[in-house]
Amino acid sequence: MCFGDFNEILFGHEKEGGQPRAASCMERFRNTLEDCGLEDLGCEGDMFTWRNNHHKAAGYIKERLDRAVACNEWRGIFPLVRVINGDPRNSDHRPIIVECGEKENSNNFVIRDVSPKFEAKWLEEEDCWEKVQSAWTEAMQAGEVNMLFIQKKILGELQNWDRNVLGELGRRISKAKKELEACRRRCINQENVNREHVLRYKLERLQDQLHVYWKQRAHTLWLTKGDHNTRFFPCMCF
Repeated sequence: MCFGDFNEILFGHEKEGGQPRAASCMERFRNTLEDCGLEDLGCEGDMFTWRNNHHKAAGYIKERLDRAVACNEWRGIFPLVRVINGDPRNSDHRPIIVECGEKENSNNFVIRDVSPKFEAKWLEEEDCWEKVQSAWTEAMQAGEVNMLFIQKKILGELQNWDRNVLGELGRRISKAKKELEACRRRCINQENVNREHVLRYKLERLQDQLHVYWKQRAHTLWLTKGDHNTRFFPCMCF
């Protein structure tokens, strides 16, 4: 069984945009697989595994360059094989995921706030400073001078904003991925190309926030629990 980027397509319908692929090139690829006794295993998800992400519809191209192929003997050993075209993330290629058996169930993570604390991910939001100013002003207008109370009020406002407006980060990322995936499967025109780039930027920002979130969490855990590789040595003065 072989899978990966073959840098070639088998049939004309495996490409959209740009100049049509030469029939002789596709025929040579088909003949090569036939000579090796390999057959295409198909795929689940978006058929097009590569795209050039051009900003103009006239120059936008997407092709099925990545696939999995196998011989009959291998297919007999793994009759339940599934080939899934995964999420490309920041690459122009989709990863090829080959599952030889039944798919195992997996639980999606959910991020929940359990105690009042400032989240570094809020700094990635354009409205964060405005929310802090508003909460501070309300506290001062109410005659509050206790800094601990003001801080608590600001954190409370930010958490309500995060919960009710921003939503859970994991849920927002999942929604953005679904919107981007649906856009990628539409036909090539300038409107869809523009929307795809906007959705890609939106998803990248959300994933940056997730990175900041876990980076902050990792730092907090290190401060409270330490590092098993850390050793303390007494100071020696001479």
